[in-house]
Amino acid sequence: MRFYLQRMLESNNGNPTGSTPSTIEWDLYPFASYERPTPKEAENPDLCVPLYRAALKNDWKAAKEIIGKEPSIVRANIAQGSYTALHVAAGAGHVRFVEKLMGKMELNDLRLLDERGNTAFCVAAAVGYVKIAKIMMRKDPGLPKQRGFEGHTPLYIAALFGHQKMASHLYSEPAYRDSQEDLPRLFFTSIDSGLYGLASKLLEDHPDFALKRDRDRNRKTALHLLAQKPSSYPRGSPGICANFKNKNTEQALVKQLWLEVAKHGKAKLIDVLTSPSHLLFDAMEIGNCKFVAQLIYECPGLIWERNSKGWTIIHAAVWHRHETIFSLVYEVGMVKNVIATFKDKEDGSTLLHLAARLAPVSQLNKIAGAGFQMRRELLWFEEVKKIIQPSYIQMKNSKGETPQELFTSEHEALLKDGRKWMKGTAQSCTIISTLIASALFAAEVTVIMGDHLFKTARFRIFIISDAIAFLLALAATLTFSAILTSRYAERDFLSALSWRLKMGLALLFFSITAMMFTFSSAFFIAYGRKDVFSIPVTIWA
Repeated sequence: MRFYLQRMLESNNGNPTGSTPSTIEWDLYPFASYERPTPKEAENPDLCVPLYRAALKNDWKAAKEIIGKEPSIVRANIAQGSYTALHVAAGAGHVRFVEKLMGKMELNDLRLLDERGNTAFCVAAAVGYVKIAKIMMRKDPGLPKQRGFEGHTPLYIAALFGHQKMASHLYSEPAYRDSQEDLPRLFFTSIDSGLYGLASKLLEDHPDFALKRDRDRNRKTALHLLAQKPSSYPRGSPGICANFKNKNTEQALVKQLWLEVAKHGKAKLIDVLTSPSHLLFDAMEIGNCKFVAQLIYECPGLIWERNSKGWTIIHAAVWHRHETIFSLVYEVGMVKNVIATFKDKEDGSTLLHLAARLAPVSQLNKIAGAGFQMRRELLWFEEVKKIIQPSYIQMKNSKGETPQELFTSEHEALLKDGRKWMKGTAQSCTIISTLIASALFAAEVTVIMGDHLFKTARFRIFIISDAIAFLLALAATLTFSAILTSRYAERDFLSALSWRLKMGLALLFFSITAMMFTFSSAFFIAYGRKDVFSIPVTIWA
């Protein structure tokens, strides 16, 4: 029974194993006035393990024989945790087994609770088996109202475990939807679990949820939760003019929430946007750029929004190195010229000063190799410089540093690592290319001296591929040598060093490819007529 229990056990607020809910919790149950319906001990304990195995393996034939020997075992505790056979079969998703087993049970047996207070229906909701839930509801329509662990309804349990179909099915039942469900909590849980379709339906039925603040989440609204979640938006550039017509469920929910908040006026919109934290900058910090782009698409005026430091989202994009948002400056026309003049209120840093600072480690680690990381930092600095007014390029911050001076000091360690990495990579590749060139040259000389070898097509392939591989390896050696003799200046990483390394690696790759042709042709010349094994060896090579 490992399918769902661990999370339920962890959510029991420290109740010891086998303990019953408190009086307050038990008052949430529809059967509060009755004795707690728990499974009884089996009359023949030796039958419990076989029935447990049968329920787990969907072996109804074996289960039927066991039930025939002891009919009361269908309502008995057959496993640790007070699980009945119905709990086990429902958790394992065996539809036929559940249907047959219910035929052997009385109506009240479906409401038997395990030691955590869960019915078998709660188990089915936790694992998301809609077919099993429908079968149970046909026999006992009141099961969806029977609460489980910590007083949670099956609907909430399904949402908590992220089962969209199960949660939507339970919510679609009018009688159940109007029950005493904590709908605001369900709404926020649906967003947390990624059930945006269910959240959208809840918002349609209760538009005021757009303004609700969750006390358990620092009084955040639904938009704040969406801003701080990893985005499930479709890939691609999220520019202001991007096509948001074919929305996925997350996009649709964001728009639905935003429009609903906007209906309440500018004051309420600003309150939701900025309290308890600023939506746009929360999303920028976590890297949810598509969320930011959609809000700007819905309300272009948000491009002017500023945080406590005086930053716009363009400043935040430069600071966090989010090129998708920074690219928006090319879509807002003259606005970028004004935004580029905004300074940090704390230290007077310009937009170019922000680009001069070392990128966050999370962004640096997206690129392998300190040399290429340095190149990316230089590219950012040069790209931001293009939109900065000429007078701002040499402007100093409160510490008296120009952007270029700040860049040099901030990237001193990265520059040192880049030199070491670039030199080490070039040295390693030089050794490899030299060894390849030496081996190929020796093979070429040996063949030339053995003029008596046959002048066949296979021989021509061998000699030509050997010569190409040798020349490419030699060119790669020279390219890597140019890197080793470089001065490793800061600006060299922007073009010269990076270009040479890429070119050297490409030459080395094609040299190895040509060398494999050489090997294949040589192998086929020697063994092609003698052994059929030479064909697969040649193909693999």
